[in-house]
Amino acid sequence: MSKELIPYIVPVLVLALVSWRLYRNAGGRPIKPQMLWLRPAILVVFLGLSFLHPPVITPFSLAVFAVAAMLGIGFGYVLASHQTLTIDQATGTITSKMSPVGIVLFLGLFALRFAMRTAMTGGQPGQGATHQSATVLMYTEVGLIFVLGLVAAQAWETWRRAKPLLDGHAAGKAQQSAE
Repeated sequence: MSKELIPYIVPVLVLALVSWRLYRNAGGRPIKPQMLWLRPAILVVFLGLSFLHPPVITPFSLAVFAVAAMLGIGFGYVLASHQTLTIDQATGTITSKMSPVGIVLFLGLFALRFAMRTAMTGGQPGQGATHQSATVLMYTEVGLIFVLGLVAAQAWETWRRAKPLLDGHAAGKAQQSAE
């Protein structure tokens, strides 16, 4: 195997694994709306820990952080709005099924991340970043802020859409028990 191809193997394997997992979950996966806050909370802790040794904060970095947060929130909303939520009337279990649009968006984000990483490392995906460490640290924070925005918006939109399903199920159960 050529040494030039080795750096591309890991992203291709990750893409294949993610595609397989998305395909496997194509029938839907159960979600617990009351637990949707957990992933964003964990990410807030990690983001807080990453700022124990903060990057150099400049007006430019603050602007980049704000843009990353807004983009993450936007992508999170779009991904969550392209999932189908259904409720099992017998058990009250909500199932989430990602639509093909959501799958394409997710895979597109992964491909964009790989392309940007390759561009930042001078065209060699297996090489370390060629920028100064402070700049790399800032862009790492940008990535974390983007992911936090994405996950938080996804959780919020999923909860917002699941709540009426749960309320309707509870009302139906109450009506059945009253009869």
